[in-house]
Amino acid sequence: MIISIISWCYIFCLSFSLGYAVLKLLSRVIPIPSLKTLGITGIVVTGLMSMTVYAEYFSIFYKVGGLCHGIMFIASLASFFIYRKEIVPIFKNQLVHDNRLKFVLFSIIFVTASFYSSRGQFHTDTGIYHAQAIRLLEEYGCVRGLGNFQLHFAYNSSYLALCALFTMSFILPYALHTMTGFFMIIFTGFAVSGLIRSKGHGWKGSDMARIAIIMYSVTVLSGLQSPATDYGTLYMVMYILTAWIVHAEEKTDKSEDLAVYGFLSVLSIFTVSMKLSAAAIVILAVVPLVLLIRQKKFNLIGIYVLMGFLSFLPFLIRNVILSGYLIYPVTAIDLFDVVWKIPVEYVKTDSQQITAWGRALYDINKLDLPFAEWLPIWWGGQQVYGKLLIFSQAIGMCLVTLIFLRRVDRNHKLRNDMIVFYIALLGGVALWFLTAPFIRYGLAYLLLLPMCALGDYFGEMFHRWQIRLLTIIIAVAVLFGAWIINYIGDDIEFVQNYTKDGYIFWPVPFEDAETDICEMDGVTVYNSTDEQVNSYNYYPNTCYHDMMNRTELIGSTIKEGFKPKDVTDGD
Repeated sequence: MIISIISWCYIFCLSFSLGYAVLKLLSRVIPIPSLKTLGITGIVVTGLMSMTVYAEYFSIFYKVGGLCHGIMFIASLASFFIYRKEIVPIFKNQLVHDNRLKFVLFSIIFVTASFYSSRGQFHTDTGIYHAQAIRLLEEYGCVRGLGNFQLHFAYNSSYLALCALFTMSFILPYALHTMTGFFMIIFTGFAVSGLIRSKGHGWKGSDMARIAIIMYSVTVLSGLQSPATDYGTLYMVMYILTAWIVHAEEKTDKSEDLAVYGFLSVLSIFTVSMKLSAAAIVILAVVPLVLLIRQKKFNLIGIYVLMGFLSFLPFLIRNVILSGYLIYPVTAIDLFDVVWKIPVEYVKTDSQQITAWGRALYDINKLDLPFAEWLPIWWGGQQVYGKLLIFSQAIGMCLVTLIFLRRVDRNHKLRNDMIVFYIALLGGVALWFLTAPFIRYGLAYLLLLPMCALGDYFGEMFHRWQIRLLTIIIAVAVLFGAWIINYIGDDIEFVQNYTKDGYIFWPVPFEDAETDICEMDGVTVYNSTDEQVNSYNYYPNTCYHDMMNRTELIGSTIKEGFKPKDVTDGD
């Protein structure tokens, strides 16, 4: 717990200093949201995005280890030194104006995160590939054809590059895995702080979005020790969408629209590099694009496009290096003829397995089932609390439609930023359902759509905030009560099971497993005998022996990469 807390303080200092410097530099060429609008969270998020993109680019040429971290540390230190006269007053002002309630709630969040992130059972996917992917980034950087060695390594989430940047394994005896806990603290703190600040606004959609973030934190508490790509991605999605609706509902004028929506749009493009399931959030970029066209600021369009492109480019480059495809596992975009390209049949099978598991079919041979046949199977595979969450999407869609019709009927002006906000939410739910409808993958959209719709609809219907609050509480209890009770129960059980485990100083280390030493073209590689645990302690390591057997080295070293054994048949 203690090391985790020190790690979070360190990450915060670096991300804030870098984020502030990046925003100051960008303010010379594009409008930047004010400090009041951005808040500390917005600055930290800018820093996190900058460090992630930096780590991605660095991994293309070299390993994400001590040198990579050292350069970033020096840059952060220089940023603080240059802007210290502006940064220090920000925190002094926070200390003066923060109330006791906020301090107490933040302390609870901090202690809770430190407990849950320091112990417990790692996420299944962390055992299968997250931990090993991080280790490989630390030891080699981005390795050509690594997806051949184990297909999961081709998934290429930028979040893992950020995690690798802060394992501190180059100076500590254990690799840290504290980033998910840091995300929980930052974004839950953002939500709680906003609720305290907006208590007089009357429980509208923006407040419900903040509550949705807290609900998500309750849901993932027992997984905070894992550098799971879902958690980091969905926290970012929820932050972007919440910051969007907060500005849309609470702004007093339109003077900062371009700055805020432009900032969030660039952030949304970057977030897709964390996980492709976040793709629908890019719809938000329509708003700043329209604003720029109306204002005839065509030069700014080019700058924003360049920023989004540069933040997403390392993801595309790393995809090609890891798998031979521009976007993995999408075979429709096949632009590169490289020796390390994963055979197309393996890629298609991998993609089909994701969809099959999402539909609760667990057999790719059943993917040909018509909609009317697989839907009942999928529905039957959901728990009661999951079914209520899915049902709430229909409620949310109906309420959004009613809000739209009511505004049209009363000749109220339709706000483009809110229309695009709900289109992005609906697009996220639709993309989730049509690709891989496993609840964990789309939870950000599944929580935000009904919650925001409830807040906005009852905000339209009831002017007295007391009545509005009562109706919202009843609706949330009916739709989400089972979900909340289930995960609070899981969190309590976690406390009962792991309180006596210790880990007061060091967090629980990555899982280990019995591992066989193998040889590939005269080079030592490893194979975990447990297909659920790909040990962090050995590298390169796979927990799928059949994938390793169909792979060979490109040259005589790991750094030169992997290729499929039969390239001709693979093409």
